Amino acid sequence: MTGPPPTAPTLLSRLTASRTRNRLASSVLPPPYPGMRLTAKRLLNFHLVRYQRARGHTKLLGYPLVVTLEATNVCNLKCPYCFTGAGEVARKRSMMPMPLFQRLMDELGAYMLHLEFYNWGEPLLNKNTPEMIRIASAKGVSTIISTHLSVPMDRSRAETLVSSGLALLGAALDGATQKTYEKYRAGGNLELVLHNLRLLVEAKQRLGSTTPRLCWGYHVFDHNWQEVELARKMASELGVEFSATKGWVAGPEWNDGGQFQFPVGTAPERCRYLWTQGVINNDGGVAPCSATFYREDDFGSVEQTTFKEVWNNDKFRDARRMYRGRLLSQYGKSHVCHDCPYTIIWENYQHHLAQGFPSAKFNPGFTTNDWFNYFFSRRPGHNGAPKAT
Repeated sequence: MTGPPPTAPTLLSRLTASRTRNRLASSVLPPPYPGMRLTAKRLLNFHLVRYQRARGHTKLLGYPLVVTLEATNVCNLKCPYCFTGAGEVARKRSMMPMPLFQRLMDELGAYMLHLEFYNWGEPLLNKNTPEMIRIASAKGVSTIISTHLSVPMDRSRAETLVSSGLALLGAALDGATQKTYEKYRAGGNLELVLHNLRLLVEAKQRLGSTTPRLCWGYHVFDHNWQEVELARKMASELGVEFSATKGWVAGPEWNDGGQFQFPVGTAPERCRYLWTQGVINNDGGVAPCSATFYREDDFGSVEQTTFKEVWNNDKFRDARRMYRGRLLSQYGKSHVCHDCPYTIIWENYQHHLAQGFPSAKFNPGFTTNDWFNYFFSRRPGHNGAPKAT
């Protein structure tokens, strides 16, 4: 016998208990990155990092939870709002050497949760990318690549990528017609990208694999917003996910009427890159965040030393110290983080709270587009400090 149906109070108590369990799990467990294997080391590192970030510690005992690792800084397209696409050169064009990658995985692999195989280049131009993914995935690390996918691919290459253990592949495809698509993805071939997506879908089916998740990522601009719904329909027909986010531009932000959101926001918080996310470029240069490009703004290099030593050097500790007050910086305006909108937002937020104003009334004063422009307009020796909007 199943017994009488639960009463309203019983249902409410069950719902409340379920919500309590979910809140408890979210406060105790790391984010559920696809493909990430939770271990005691990862769990302890997660809580250590979160504790130190919450208290603004400058010397960190843990390792970053997320690592951005640049498989290459080479790209075959010329996207206008990308340093590489715009023709800027910050360091030698090259692929990350496998010995360097393996050394980084030996140091960081047991602690990180998630690994991004991209930054200022096209990751699939590095022939070793599938092997890198395989090594990271075998260690229980969640892996993702963001690719424009306008590269030669055949059935065998698609199967190699699918069988690597890759958790998520984001295909940057900003248009539903070639004419619209190529306005931003200059030099790209829409039909080639669609062909490659089909190859990957078919490879997953042949191999009986549920991974990688395939997502059509659409950066929305003033020139392509009319094709968003057509692209969404095309993605559905291909059998891939679809995500449309507002694209940032060089110069004044374009007005979309509030229809789309940037993939990252400008909430007042201690910069996640300085406490939770490491960025390592193709040549071993360690950057403060994924928005920096020039070698002159690197905080160090892992070519001859460990990541942990760089993670706690003077430049990193000085950047974290600014979240107690920018005047505490020993490097001043020469430090790339000094005039970053996120540093300024945090400082203004502390002043706001000190005056007794509620946090809900705080206006960051900067948009994500301002953050992008700060770095995009920056050159070695040039002060790219932004102005609040």
